[in-house]
Amino acid sequence: MKYINIKSFKLGLTLLILSSVFALNGCASLKLKQAVADANDPAVVKEYENKINTIAKEITSDPDYKRIPLDTKEDVDWFVTQSFLYWDGKSSKQEFIDIGLKRFPGYRDSFEYLAKRLKK
Repeated sequence: MKYINIKSFKLGLTLLILSSVFALNGCASLKLKQAVADANDPAVVKEYENKINTIAKEITSDPDYKRIPLDTKEDVDWFVTQSFLYWDGKSSKQEFIDIGLKRFPGYRDSFEYLAKRLKK
C-alpha cells in the first residue's frame, strides 16, 4: 500500500480546500482561512501526515477493512483534502462520511472506520 505524502501536492491541496470549504456551509470564509493556513503550516501537515500514515498501516493489517479505491491522482487528492478538512476540524464526521459516500457509494463502513480514527 502506498502511503500518502501531501507535500508533493501542497498547492493542489490548498486549491482543493478552497473549493471544498465553500461547498460545506455558509460560514466558509473563516473555515477557509484557517484551513488554508493549516495546510501551509509544515508542523500541521506533518502531524496530519503521521496520523494518516498510521491509519494506513492499521488498514493493511485489518482483513475486514474494505479498501476505498483511491486509484487515481484525482481520487487521492480528493481524499487528502476531505480527510485533512475532517482531521483539522473544518468538517464534521457526518459531512466527511456523506461527502465520501457521494464519491464512493457502498463504502460507508470504510468511511466510518476512517472517521473514528482520523479525528485529531
